[in-house]
Amino acid sequence: MIDRDGFAAQFDVPRETLIQLDRYAELLGDWQTRMNLVGPSTIPAVWTRHFADSAQLLALAGVGKSWLDVGAGAGFPGLVLALLDPTAQFTLVESITKKCRFLAEVAETLGLSDRVVIANQRIEALPRQKFDIITARALANLAQLFEWGLPYAGSGTRWILPKGARVAEEVEFAERRFVFNHNLLPSLTDPEARIVLASGVKHR
Repeated sequence: MIDRDGFAAQFDVPRETLIQLDRYAELLGDWQTRMNLVGPSTIPAVWTRHFADSAQLLALAGVGKSWLDVGAGAGFPGLVLALLDPTAQFTLVESITKKCRFLAEVAETLGLSDRVVIANQRIEALPRQKFDIITARALANLAQLFEWGLPYAGSGTRWILPKGARVAEEVEFAERRFVFNHNLLPSLTDPEARIVLASGVKHR
């Protein structure tokens, strides 16, 4: 379990950013009483289950990138990464309007609105553009994520996708429909989870 101090040490987070994350946690707890943003049991473990689980992706991407977060939900990983990398741009796609209202409040409260676009629509309706990084958390299987994300992927786009214990099955299924290079990296927050780092994704 990673607590606030452990998070700060693990990711070398300055005090000002920790204070912003404290505010994020407060907003999440408040809104969670009115709508289901995340699993209720994960709220007490927010620093591990949501903040650290999101933050670990930044080291794989590098700073200063353009990110597409598909199915942004409560802002994990997109808003956490936006706090940790003030040089990056983020587009958060979320089809559920009430979740977008939460995302907008967090982005405005934390001063992220100039670098974070919140798109209240399905990914298929997003205007075509290319991103350096495509990510998604707890949204769909790997093959479906590739299908949705391909119109927004350029030749150098990397896919950074947290996955659970059945990741090997998802990779095997995706390989029937797509050609791609990939590595499976360990997760800092779950010994059974893996992070799929993929590139060169294209249809067979």
